[in-house]
Amino acid sequence: MSDIQRIELTALSGWALISGQLNYNGPELEVSLLFEQRHGICTEVNLPVTLKGKLYELIKLPAVTRAWLEIKSQGAVADLDSIAIQKVSRMTARYLMGRRLYNSYTTASPKQRRVLNLHPIAMLLNPYRAYQLIGKSRYFTASPSYEQWIAQSENFTASVARRLKRSVKRHALTTVSMNVIIDARVDSTPVMVQKTLHSLQQQLEITPASLSILVTPDQKSEWKTKPDSSLITTDELNEAHGSDWVLLMQAGTLLAPWALAWLATEARNPAHAFIYSDHDYWPTEKRERPQFKPDWSPELARNSGYVGTTFAMRSDVLASALACCQFNSAYELMLEATVQLTDDAVCHIPAVLFHHPATYDIAPCLPTLEKHFKRHKINAAVYEQGKFLRAHYKLPQALPKVSIVVPTRDALHYLKTCVDSLLEKTTWPDYELLVVDNQSSELATLNYFDEISSHSKVKVLHYDKPFNFSAINNFAVKQASGDVICLLNNDTEVISADWLEEMVSRLLQPGTGVVGTRLYFSDGRVQHAGDVLGPGGCATHLHGILDGDDPGYMHRAVLAQDLSAVTAACLVTHKTLYQQLGGLEECLTVAFNDVDYCLKVRESGKRVIYTPYAELYHHESISRGKDDSPEKKARAQQETLYMHNRWGHIIERDPFYNPNLNYSQPDFKLGKIPRVDWPW
Repeated sequence: MSDIQRIELTALSGWALISGQLNYNGPELEVSLLFEQRHGICTEVNLPVTLKGKLYELIKLPAVTRAWLEIKSQGAVADLDSIAIQKVSRMTARYLMGRRLYNSYTTASPKQRRVLNLHPIAMLLNPYRAYQLIGKSRYFTASPSYEQWIAQSENFTASVARRLKRSVKRHALTTVSMNVIIDARVDSTPVMVQKTLHSLQQQLEITPASLSILVTPDQKSEWKTKPDSSLITTDELNEAHGSDWVLLMQAGTLLAPWALAWLATEARNPAHAFIYSDHDYWPTEKRERPQFKPDWSPELARNSGYVGTTFAMRSDVLASALACCQFNSAYELMLEATVQLTDDAVCHIPAVLFHHPATYDIAPCLPTLEKHFKRHKINAAVYEQGKFLRAHYKLPQALPKVSIVVPTRDALHYLKTCVDSLLEKTTWPDYELLVVDNQSSELATLNYFDEISSHSKVKVLHYDKPFNFSAINNFAVKQASGDVICLLNNDTEVISADWLEEMVSRLLQPGTGVVGTRLYFSDGRVQHAGDVLGPGGCATHLHGILDGDDPGYMHRAVLAQDLSAVTAACLVTHKTLYQQLGGLEECLTVAFNDVDYCLKVRESGKRVIYTPYAELYHHESISRGKDDSPEKKARAQQETLYMHNRWGHIIERDPFYNPNLNYSQPDFKLGKIPRVDWPW
């Protein structure tokens, strides 16, 4: 954040109310109260601010000699003179806290109440804690440090412990037979093994059915008197997993005390065959670098190995994987174990159950992925991309025809740039460009339509009805002759000449229904690297605005992956699928129609893929304008209501955005309030 503004406040003690109405239109804003006490200690308290700029927060202050506000933002914040601090009585403070708690309690679900500690007794005994936690859900609030996040989100209270005991008994978790195998073959020492063994001994309620240490033949003779458990080699691995489930981990990995209990809870679900969780690193005295992962994405798993080196699987799944390959690495075993599973069979636990030593970073292996592709007859070349991989899927000899649909109303400057870049740069041999004129009236635009109509690849269609983005595209698709449909905005510009080769090659992979691309603002910043539902309220772009060279959280802005949705500013899909699903929903005249379509595609069992390797510029929504009139605001509200009614379960929990991350906006910062409850 580039701008920092400070305001001196009257020094108070006891209960105080800070209020004001800030005028700010930027993406990031943090307001903090800093105060200095008589003994010279300076304390900072983050204050929540709503999206509309309202600051209204109750604070309990000690004896203060000096107090001031610090406002950090991207761009200036106006109306700072509206901010005031006033002393309130204890009775007024109780009233203000009670009002917030009552409103939150009556609108929250039972699960949300438990996560936010909105229990009547807790609210009565310690209302200020719950009041502060609810305030953190405001749009503009500083994200916590990881240390603060741990204290807030891993609060294993006596009540949680009692619930765990009851759950173990009620669900017979001790009957889940889980063998633990510690891989000590590479860069491991007996000390690292003992650390992992000690961590296993500290598990709450659940203990391993058996425990083995995977070593090389040489290590077996060297270590036979050191670790206190059985030693096996890869040749003996099949005989070692005589249990329902097998948990594999690297030597030196530590477990959260509740890790096995949480794994056993999920293993009871008969639909689950493979389980992984979030993890962090614990190199010395402090935990760091949390890896808050998405739910199962085969594409991301291939190119990044994001699942990690610790995971559990059913014994039959392990046996099937070992029949295809030796256990050379966790990455290889993960690929082979999951390749035959449905998405529902792969379970992601959104909790940090494992702590890795600094020596274990995720490292996908190019030869391993090549062998995997060859083994399963996937026609693709693999390239290194830093420490990650890129799969380049080969196209069939007979290429499908692509129909590119570009709706427009005047905006000739942008349309001409779009069309010229398409015709000059696109190397895909068989395509048609359908320019859909929606009541253009400018003479220059009409003359341009006549000019491009003579091009062999261009057709100009006329849609003479009020603007409805969904209806316009549905109208054009009915007249398209291609097997593949590309929806493209008129304010885009092709950058990579092979953009269609990249997108269509992924679309033609089995089970894929939509492929979206990477879009840039004209200044080179990233405008689109996939869409997400939930953070920010409904649906929006992942990451926010990134610099062109910013890889994003866990490098996800520069890696191909499964997502819930991508933007129709540039996406490809199958014409038959588009028509089967009814095309774009025409009650969504402007916004969310692309997201709705992608969700219907996923609901039908097909994948939605984002690829960063097809690149275009996008001058976002230039020709449409902003939703600033009463009519446009009413329309936007109706479209948002539709999305919440139709897709509320995805908005509550997008599978590809970890719930431990910030839900005010999808910036991948740490979550401000707990969103993951214990499973018992």
